[in-house]
Amino acid sequence: MVAGAAVVSRSEATTAIVAAVATALIVAWQSLETARAASAAEEGLRGAADSLRVSQALAIEAERARLDTEAPRLIVRINEPEWPPRVGRQHLGSEPAQLPQGEIFRLPKDGARRVTMRADGFIRHEGGTTVRVSLHGMRVYDKAAMQGPAWEPRWTEPGYHELDIPPDGVEQYRFEDERPASEWIANTEATERGEAAPAAAVGVIEANDGKDNGIIDTWEVELAGCPFDPISGEQGGWRLHRDLMTGRGPMMAQVRSRVRSYWRSKQRQQKLPEVDLPVTPPGAP
Repeated sequence: MVAGAAVVSRSEATTAIVAAVATALIVAWQSLETARAASAAEEGLRGAADSLRVSQALAIEAERARLDTEAPRLIVRINEPEWPPRVGRQHLGSEPAQLPQGEIFRLPKDGARRVTMRADGFIRHEGGTTVRVSLHGMRVYDKAAMQGPAWEPRWTEPGYHELDIPPDGVEQYRFEDERPASEWIANTEATERGEAAPAAAVGVIEANDGKDNGIIDTWEVELAGCPFDPISGEQGGWRLHRDLMTGRGPMMAQVRSRVRSYWRSKQRQQKLPEVDLPVTPPGAP
């Protein structure tokens, strides 16, 4: 190109200009080819990384599926809360008396009176091997006390308890929340303001399959509600809620959905990692 331009124009200036343009075009073409090659290499690396992530995710999902198959099969339920509630226990081991329906509390005099809400539940094991279950903040049947007269079941003190539940076994538990009446009344006041009720109790039930490479299942048990209604026209007057139609109380007890954690090694505190599969952009082949 440069030689042809020199013959045609016989001008050194024109030849130099043509040479510069030609050089620029060659450099641009080389840059474009280099960019294409780099982009192809980058795309190849991205594809390899995505393939590795897919392989890792599939391996982890396969391990999760195996652990699911071998996991304990527990059913955790809780009954409706007892109503009316009970007064606070007078001493350790005592059984609190049940309050009359519609009992009246007047603040501030009765604000410190302790009121106990309770709900009973059960854990049923439908698996094939014995499973260790721990309960946090619960009461369970005191089996030592049950060796005596069978007509009076006894419960342990609230706290941490461990149970070994065999196949087809059933264990009962009791969840209680004892607090001053003023705190329960604060629930009603918060609800009337459109706010979340501040007084609620949450206990935890945990099942461990006993394997280092295994699972841990966790259930949260909640006890909450607004047991007091304000007395119309009476400042500081509150009455235990009365539903004359159904006789049911305003308390709610529920077992939240099970949360399952998968462990590569419990002893080393290593959970199975979470691996996200690559997302294909919309319209991509």
